Amino acid sequence: METTVSPLVAGWGFDVMEFILRYRGPLPASRRWHPERHRIRLALDGQLIDLCQRDARFQKALASDLPAGVLRGRRVTFSDNADPDFFYVSVGGAQFVPLVTRNHALIAKLDITFLRREEPGDILRDGGDLDNRLKSLFDALRIPHSEQEIDKKAETPARVYCLLEDDSLITRLSIDTQRYLGPLLEGERETDVALDIRVTVESGRPRMGNVTF
Repeated sequence: METTVSPLVAGWGFDVMEFILRYRGPLPASRRWHPERHRIRLALDGQLIDLCQRDARFQKALASDLPAGVLRGRRVTFSDNADPDFFYVSVGGAQFVPLVTRNHALIAKLDITFLRREEPGDILRDGGDLDNRLKSLFDALRIPHSEQEIDKKAETPARVYCLLEDDSLITRLSIDTQRYLGPLLEGERETDVALDIRVTVESGRPRMGNVTF
């Protein structure tokens, strides 16, 4: 599996920011939880750290003393009526930090270029159907909601950065599927994919903490 860090996309506005996440590797189509989803999450972690280091609006997410949130189903709650913009949730002994959160009143729009080697139509057979592959991707983009969503065989760092608190914060999705050209790299399979995920982050409602979005 290979990941590529892409440079931030130029074109920052007062209330919009854009960047690209890239992934290359397996994208399972299983309706049930699959350990590869956690590995995709880990593959994107370094790119999101790079984003936080480059953009002042996300630099606070790198603080070592972030407040802790507690998962209640799919929602994160806080003690003492706290209302932080950035926080972590502890799952399976690791801290997971989402960047697009309900607290921050942010939403994400995704424009995905989906490259695969299957012939046209084969994505419904050999590689698995597109809907379930996208479900795997959305699960990988958010923080895990239980220890069962963590691959215990993977080397998970003490802190992992995720795009989303929950995939319900995705408000628009566009997908362009194309043929994946070039020879297989060592360890790759015919069903592996390459994804360019253009993320647009916007404020979902006015809030002091997201005025620069």
